[in-house]
Amino acid sequence: MPDTLTQKSIDFFWDLGLHNERPWFQAHKEEFVEVLDRPFKRLAQETGTIMKDRLPQRDLSLHVSRIYRDARRLYGRGPYQDNLWFSIQEGDAKKQGPMFWFELNGEGTSHGLGYWDRSARQAGVFRRMIDQDPEAFVQLVEAMPHRERSRLWGDAYKRPKGSYGPVIDPWYNRKQASVGWENFFGPALFSPELPGLLAESFLGLLPLYDFFLHAYRTCRMEELEEEQNSLWGIPGGDNGDEKI
Repeated sequence: MPDTLTQKSIDFFWDLGLHNERPWFQAHKEEFVEVLDRPFKRLAQETGTIMKDRLPQRDLSLHVSRIYRDARRLYGRGPYQDNLWFSIQEGDAKKQGPMFWFELNGEGTSHGLGYWDRSARQAGVFRRMIDQDPEAFVQLVEAMPHRERSRLWGDAYKRPKGSYGPVIDPWYNRKQASVGWENFFGPALFSPELPGLLAESFLGLLPLYDFFLHAYRTCRMEELEEEQNSLWGIPGGDNGDEKI
């Protein structure tokens, strides 16, 4: 019984892609648990424990995905996901704010700092923070470990919101902005050292994570203030947000 991911973990996704149906999965469920589900959950838990030990002052939460698709969102696809992922994020930003993530699928892995559900207003606060000190944000980005191997994900605006140069613009002009790496670990992917390596990679993104988290929390505070003002009948001012 493997304690770590193996090539069989990745191969299982290929087999599942060819046989994404309940009878096949039920016949291979023991294999799924042994080569994929158990070692993946172990990786998530050990990585989460390392992160909590390194950042004891933070209220970190771990979320591990399930292999089963939501029955309401099958859209003609099979009942099983083609990937597994886990995320680590602050307790007050669960499901909405920025997070560290790791994903495994038939092509390999990706991991990094994600902020996929960012609202238009949250993106506006993010830009406003960059506006206040563009050079500080440049320093954050340029200090990111292994930046030359990283990739930036996120849909770009049809019309750019502004320009600060080649370092900032790819971040400034995206509706969502997530950064990370694909197939980063090489042979170490199948080693017992992976949780520690993954945690170290996440910690290297911590300054950027804190920037994203501050933008998220600033936006939430502004929204709560407006809600309270509305309850008391106090008119709110124009927050300057743009429609997409």
